[in-house]
Amino acid sequence: MASESEKLPLGLMVPPVAAGVDIPPEPPDVGARTLSVAARLLAGATIFFFLAFVFAYFYLRSLNVEHLWRAPHTNPDQGLGAGFVACIVLSALLAFFAGRRMKTASPGWLAPAAGSLLLGLVAIALQCIEYTQQPFGPASGAYASVFCVWTGMYLIAALATMYWLETQVATELRARRAPAAKAEGDIAEADRLIAPGLDAAVFYWVFLAALGVIAYVILYLL
Repeated sequence: MASESEKLPLGLMVPPVAAGVDIPPEPPDVGARTLSVAARLLAGATIFFFLAFVFAYFYLRSLNVEHLWRAPHTNPDQGLGAGFVACIVLSALLAFFAGRRMKTASPGWLAPAAGSLLLGLVAIALQCIEYTQQPFGPASGAYASVFCVWTGMYLIAALATMYWLETQVATELRARRAPAAKAEGDIAEADRLIAPGLDAAVFYWVFLAALGVIAYVILYLL
C-alpha cells in the first residue's frame, strides 16, 4: 500500500474545481519542471544519436581497409575548425551567463543571450564555409563520410538550438517594446514566462557545445 508521501504530486498542480467553474491558470512551476525534464530527455536522446558517429569513427578507423581510412586529401581545415569550436564554446559561456543573470532577476541577461545567439550563428556559418573549401566530400572515403555526416547533423542540432534561444530573446524584446497594459496576469510578467524556457535552452546549448568540443577533438585532432 502506498504511503501518504507517495500519493502527493511532484510539485504544485492545478487545484480541482467544481463543475462549471473556469479552470485556473497552471502554476508556473509545473511548466518550468516540464521544460527542465524535457531538456534533459532531449540531451539523453542526443547522446545516443551522436554516439553512433563516435562508434563509426573508431570502428572504421580500427578496420582501416586497405589503409584508406584517412587519405591525405581528406584533412579538414584546422583554422576553420578551431574558429568553429571557439565560437561554440564562447556562445555556450555567454548563454550560461545569461541564464545566471535571469535567475537573479537581472534585466541584463538579454545582452549575453543575444551575444550567444550571434556567436552560435557565426559558428554555423564557419562550418558551412568549410564545406565549400574542403577538397573532399562524403564519398571520398571512410573518414570523409563520417566527418561530413557527423558535422552536418551537428549543424542541424545547433541551428535548431539557436532558433530555440532566439525565441527567448525575441519574446523579451517584444515584451520590452510593448509592455502589457495591465499590471496583472502572466503577460505582464514576461520574464516569469521566459525564465523556464531560457533555462532549458541554456542547459541544452551548453550540453550540445560540450558535444561539439568532443567532436572537434575526435575529427580534427585524433
